[in-house]
Amino acid sequence: MAIKFFISRGTDTIVEVVQGDDKNFSEESMAEIVPNTSEGAGEKHLPVITVSGDMVTVEVGSVEHPMTEEHYIQWIYLETKCGGQIKYLKPDDDPRAEFTLIDDEVISAYEYCNIHGLWQSVL
Repeated sequence: MAIKFFISRGTDTIVEVVQGDDKNFSEESMAEIVPNTSEGAGEKHLPVITVSGDMVTVEVGSVEHPMTEEHYIQWIYLETKCGGQIKYLKPDDDPRAEFTLIDDEVISAYEYCNIHGLWQSVL
């Protein structure tokens, strides 16, 4: 099943569908977040995935993304064949995350910018 993220139109709450049918969401209450559709600069938003053995590093952008109160990466999600892992970030953190895999393979990485939305890179 492909990963899908949805955002509540009223509260900006973001959810990932892990089981079931996303058709249960009404268009008035939830909207699917489609990656890489914002007008933000791709070089500052596309995740860069590096795999070294069982360690995976995801850096946000080929040019480092700002991490200020006003503009920052809120989280990085690593999609794998067996599921996924998420790391939450806050202003002043480095825009990167490290993950450990055990008997698993990377499919893609997502990041969510508080201004420019969801971005994805596929390995």
